[in-house]
Amino acid sequence: MDYPRPLEDREVLVARGVERRQARLRGWLDGYDGPRPLYRIELFLDGDRYTATAMDMFESLTRLRRQLEPGGWAIAVQGARRDTYPSGMCRDMGGGMRISVMRTGHETSEADLVDTLADAELDRIVTVAEQEAWHAEWWEAATGRRL
Repeated sequence: MDYPRPLEDREVLVARGVERRQARLRGWLDGYDGPRPLYRIELFLDGDRYTATAMDMFESLTRLRRQLEPGGWAIAVQGARRDTYPSGMCRDMGGGMRISVMRTGHETSEADLVDTLADAELDRIVTVAEQEAWHAEWWEAATGRRL
């Protein structure tokens, strides 16, 4: 198989305060680092190119969001919602291309899966730190254990 292999190439909504823009989002399976795949994501916004690479698409998205947050930008995709996070299986077996929608006090199931890079409502988007904090709260409520 030839690499990089495109996985996503489309327009997404990005926002900063009341400002709204369309940006081009591209995602690839970039090849392999030993036995592990590498996933790359790029965002083209106002002539700037942001890019991140990781062992799964969710982590690539997280790294990309960390680059955008200092400028106040947020990407309106499912993987940036407060209440979404990938399970270990989603990361290991599916490359983080799908994530779970989490409900307080409930474990997730296959019915809770959404595409990481699919569009999401802007009012559900939070910072990486807020998402990680909510995931830790959800985990403790669902399992009785701390992360």
